[in-house]
Amino acid sequence: MQEFFQDRRNQAMFGGTVLFMFIFPIYFALVPSLVGLDGAGASDSSGTWEVSFTEEMFTQTENSQELSDGETYESIFLLTEEMIGENRNVASVTIEVSCNDNDDVGFNDGGSGDSDLAGVSGELQDQSASGDCGGGNAFSMTWNIVEGYDGVTYEAEGKMSDITSRWSDNESARGEWYVGVTAEVVDNPVPIVGSFVNSDDSQDYDITWTAIVFEVSMEPVLNIADPTTE
Repeated sequence: MQEFFQDRRNQAMFGGTVLFMFIFPIYFALVPSLVGLDGAGASDSSGTWEVSFTEEMFTQTENSQELSDGETYESIFLLTEEMIGENRNVASVTIEVSCNDNDDVGFNDGGSGDSDLAGVSGELQDQSASGDCGGGNAFSMTWNIVEGYDGVTYEAEGKMSDITSRWSDNESARGEWYVGVTAEVVDNPVPIVGSFVNSDDSQDYDITWTAIVFEVSMEPVLNIADPTTE
């Protein structure tokens, strides 16, 4: 060991190793604070940011079974805080109702829907919609929870907290979403030349709920000046 330290080259290597052992952890402890992303001060950091979104989609499908004219099927979609998750927001909730009236001639059954959002958090407006079964998709309703959300990455300048709050759902959309789907069945006989065809007396409906949930991610944009332009 004594011979090792008598060699100047070995002494330099040992000194460099010790110095590196001290500087390396200090460097990585300082970097977050230098860019303003450490702990409690992160939300107050200002600068230019690349804002991106990570999405998850929750889907529920069901069938109403056969409904007679005027009969209503109660469709319920439960969206809980546990489903949404911490630091995530609800972008939108959509219900789509489809039906295929392939046993009538000269006319189509239809359907209508009315929501009741008394069990959902936030100030959301009830909606109504209707349509026929000739094209497959009878009707749909969408509630945009976060205005202007499209999931596209962009750059913004300002405080991290201000940008993050721009994409907050303010705790809306949690709870029991309800839509009553009412059948509109045409049951009158239809005369056809040379024959007589009776319409059906019931119709079933496929119902799909979709909730889009997202999380906001922000990375600082480092603008490095080109020295040749100065």
